[in-house]
Parts: sequence; C-alpha cells; structure tokens
Amino acid sequence: MLIQVTKKLRDELKIKNLVEAETSKDQLFCWHANIIRIERRKVIVMTNNAARYTVVLYGLKKNDFKNIAELIKSAIRETFTVEGVKEKIIESYLNEFEEIEFSKTKSHSQVARMNHSCKEAQFFHDEYIQDKKVQSYISRKLSHRIVTEKDSDDYYTPGERLNEKLEEYYGESPVKINGAVIKVDLELGEYSAWRKVIVPLNYYFYDLHKVIQNLYNWMDYHLHEFFVYSEEKDESKSWNQAEYHRDAYKAAYNIVMNEENLEYNKHELNYEGEDFELSLEKDSLLKDYLPARIKYIYDYGDNWELYLEVEEIIEDYNKYQSEFLEGAGTAPPEDVGGVPGFSRFMEIISDPEHEEHEMMSEWAKSQGFEEYDPEQIKRNLRIHL
Repeated sequence: MLIQVTKKLRDELKIKNLVEAETSKDQLFCWHANIIRIERRKVIVMTNNAARYTVVLYGLKKNDFKNIAELIKSAIRETFTVEGVKEKIIESYLNEFEEIEFSKTKSHSQVARMNHSCKEAQFFHDEYIQDKKVQSYISRKLSHRIVTEKDSDDYYTPGERLNEKLEEYYGESPVKINGAVIKVDLELGEYSAWRKVIVPLNYYFYDLHKVIQNLYNWMDYHLHEFFVYSEEKDESKSWNQAEYHRDAYKAAYNIVMNEENLEYNKHELNYEGEDFELSLEKDSLLKDYLPARIKYIYDYGDNWELYLEVEEIIEDYNKYQSEFLEGAGTAPPEDVGGVPGFSRFMEIISDPEHEEHEMMSEWAKSQGFEEYDPEQIKRNLRIHL
C-alpha cells in the first residue's frame, strides 16, 4: 500500500526512506495524506486515489506517529467495517502488500481532492469524538457526500465508488449489510402515530435519530437520547424516570448525543450509579445492539417517548438507505406542548368553526406541520445518508 504524503506530514513523521510513486500501481491501494489541526489537535486526513474515500485519524500524539503504519491499517480496517465491507475483503485489501510505503505527492488533481477532504474534515470540527483516534463516523460522513470531478457531469459518493472499485478488483460484491425491520410507536395518548421502516445495521444511533426525525416530520430542534433494554424485567422504575419502559424491561444502555450530555447524565443525573452503560450515539453502531427493544426520547419539554421494536433482521439487505414500509397517524408538530397540547391542537385544527382555528392553522404552518403523508416520508428518507 502506498501513502503519498505532503511535505508537512513527511516532516511530522520524520520519514527518511521515500519510494517513487509508481503510476502503474493500482490506485485502489494508493492514498494521499496530509496533516491538519482541528482545535489544536493533530489530524491526518487520507483520501483514496481511486475512490476519493476519506479516512480520518484524530488527536495524534508523538508515539502515534512512531507507529503510523499500524495505525493506518487499523483505521482502514475499522472504517471499512463500518462501511459494511466484508471482513475477508478487508483482510485481503490490507494484506495485498507486505508493508506500507511512503512517497511524495505527485498528482495535482489528487492533491486537490485531498485538500477538499481536509476542508470538509475541518467543517465538522464539532462532531469529533474526543479521545478516539479512528474517527469512523466522520470518515463515513465525508465519504457519503456527493462529489464531482472538474469539467465532468459524473456525480457520485466516494462510498459508492469505493464499493465499485473493490468489486472490480475482487470480482464479487464487497459489502454485507444486514437490515432491521423496526416498528416505531409514538406515545400519543388518545391518538396514535406509528411507523415501520427498514434500517441498515451499519447505521449509528445518530443515523437512527435522523431517520426517526424524518418519519415524524420533526426539525431536530431539541435534545434527545436512547435507552436500549435487556430481556430482564425491572418493576422498580416509575413512568417519570427516563429509563422507564412501558413493559417494565430493564435498561441496559443509555446512548446520548454528545460528551456534554454524557457527563451530565453521569454526574448530574447520577446514571454512573445505575446498572446500565452510557455511550455516544456517533460511536454506537446498531449492529452491536440489535435486536433489542429501544426507547427514543425527543424534546424534554414536550417529552415525546417513542418505543422501537425489531420485528425482523434481514440478511444481506446490502443498502445504505433506510426504507419506509408503512405507518398511520399524524405526527405532532414541534413545540405543541406534549400529549395534552397535541390533543388541544387536534381539537382546534379539525374544527373549522373553532374560534382559534385560523390562528392555530397559521401556527401549524410555521411549525412545518403536515398530515401523515407516506410519500413525503419516503422522499425525506432518500435525503439521509
């Protein structure tokens, strides 16, 4: 494998033995790499020559640079795994050459691609997971943004292009992604709003959060968290505790938005003393938890509670997109006031003669409120990832 490094990165790595970049070498096994700083942390951004796929290493220290070859292999292995690439293909890819070699950058177009990836990596500076070297979430995020080449009408995502190149080289589909059929049920008092969707198991919980937002036409204005439950029962919890499950299952994990929420739940809510583990949604893959029962809480003011049940695991789903299957019931608009507020809202909005109908209709429009529309949900889900 060949890593073509900028002078800045060469100096950091203190590389003395550079090889000549061979134009005949398969570009699938060649990467351009640079070092940048994000919030004073040293970050290596690698962009694959053949696919523009990006791998990001974050918060590197002196000892990491001494062991850079193994760290690069680990980063590719972890990121390709998240991408859904088959384990045997990952190992074949990493073992294709005996060692990692380094050379100077050579192609202006490849350097331009790499520089673009560096800018994108800096743009998402607030989404990095602290104290985690291999940023597989960021790598996948960058690699599933649509790109094009100069003077070309060829639009693609680097993730898709990587799979094409791997399939060309190895002669088989490189991915194995299972999917989960999940029924989502919003607790809505006298009303009902449920949805059924297929979600790829290589999604992070953050991706599941975005799917749910699209299913219910919400705008992601508020805080949220997940609880994942074991098969064990726990009758000690009451309805006003976040970890409570309506069927009295015991919480095994609390999965939160970011590190600030993680620290708050640990120390302010004293979750550190509970039996369940805490983790970050951008570091938690669905495949490591499902099948399991899940509760999703959105907007601690309105306090929407949604219960998720896995109805089926689909082997070889092999898609990156979630797929809406069916559903029923209109979702409440943002900031309606929880279950009692929604009941009042529906009473007014469904009665054209009500004295507040016109005012409530205008407010609903400003909140993006829409009646249940399965075709719109399908369109919304196509935008995600």
